[in-house]
Parts: sequence; C-alpha cells; structure tokens
Amino acid sequence: MNSLKRLDTPSLIFGILLLFSGTYYVLRNTFGLPLDDINWDLVWPFIVVALGGAVLSKAVTHPREV
Repeated sequence: MNSLKRLDTPSLIFGILLLFSGTYYVLRNTFGLPLDDINWDLVWPFIVVALGGAVLSKAVTHPREV
C-alpha cells in the first residue's frame, strides 16, 4: 500500500481561487487600495476550464476500482 496521499486537484484549485479572490477584495475594500475591477465576464470561463481540466486529469490518472 502506498502511504503517500495525493493532492485533490479540484479542491486545490478551488482553494487557491478563494484565497486570491478574498485577498483581492480585502485589499480593495478594507485597505482602500486602488485596484482595477475584475471583469468576471472574462474570468469565469477560465475558472470553469481549469476546474474541468483538473477533474479530467484526476479521472485519467486515478481510475476507480470496480
């Protein structure tokens, strides 16, 4: 048995996304830093593609036993 654990890639990507978006909004709203607005109409497709790629990658590299 392999005692090393694999990273859960979709969870990792989602966590990084939450970390960066939270940091952005804290810096902008709490500290009043003049940061540009994020154009979510351009960003959300990249997030969906990244999550889909991570899920597919995990499915291919770690097939489930039946």
